[in-house]
Amino acid sequence: MATPYPPPAAGIPADPHLTIVALPDGTVHAATTPSDPGGLWSSVHSAWRPAQTEAQRLGRPVRVSVGQQDGTVMAYLVHPDGRLDWASAHPQLPMPDHLDSRWLDVTLDQHPLVETVRAAQRATNWPAAQVAAGRLAGQVRTELGDDHPHTVLAAELEGFFALHARDWPAAARLHLTVAQERHRLSAPPGDTRRILHNAVAAWLHLRTDPEATALGFALAHLLLRLAPHDSRALSAVLRTLPTAATT
Repeated sequence: MATPYPPPAAGIPADPHLTIVALPDGTVHAATTPSDPGGLWSSVHSAWRPAQTEAQRLGRPVRVSVGQQDGTVMAYLVHPDGRLDWASAHPQLPMPDHLDSRWLDVTLDQHPLVETVRAAQRATNWPAAQVAAGRLAGQVRTELGDDHPHTVLAAELEGFFALHARDWPAAARLHLTVAQERHRLSAPPGDTRRILHNAVAAWLHLRTDPEATALGFALAHLLLRLAPHDSRALSAVLRTLPTAATT
């Protein structure tokens, strides 16, 4: 049971930051694993165990955000002994010491495969543009590796054309992956949130697709980490997930 007054959490690092989602049907999902419904607000519920394990490993409390079906997100501290405290605020996303200028330069536009992408775009042939952008993304990854901003930007371009082509599974998957990678590589956060919104928009078209449930849970957990105040997007995902999970 959480203590009634939130203690100061300013001294607790932002990472690790674990997340839990609670669906309207009572299903609780933490650390990529569904848990038995009911009793989440008891510290003995299995959903808290990953956080307690981390707290024991680190010898200090760790942060947990819990998202609910109405889009409300509650912030908690989980202690090594399993005790829960309400936290006074969500963890602030760490700001990079400096912005990598490669996120903003235009040298990717000079890649020899870009013209094929642009030709399909000019012809409004969105499936062809998506395929061409996928080739570009694969080639840039081969040339520069996973940690280069241009690799992520090329995947973002592929996701953009997947949206236009109404290839909803690819669009949702690509935008989710791009948002994760942008966060990992400390990209400008404003564009990361925009891409996250695109992932939500594409995912809401899936519903009966076999990928819908896994993508939806991954998207909900990422929203909790990167956009905990975006109650509308989180609520849309959590209210739709039970339907996706049973189709």
